[in-house]
Amino acid sequence: MVPTFSKWCKKTEQWILCPQAQEYAVVIPTISKDTHGWADCVDRFIRVVKQTDKMHTVPVGAIVGPAHLV
Repeated sequence: MVPTFSKWCKKTEQWILCPQAQEYAVVIPTISKDTHGWADCVDRFIRVVKQTDKMHTVPVGAIVGPAHLV
């Protein structure tokens, strides 16, 4: 259910319900490219692969742990 607020409309001279702004984030889980999760021997970065088949949308207010939002 989307939260709403009342607003007076001058044109119709009636109270109308307006939806409140919502903020959502798309969550794309990743897995390590290396089966052991080890860093690359040259640049020392850990390679990850996006799991786009498992991505989903969540309300920003529901994020309660560490998150990297772009």
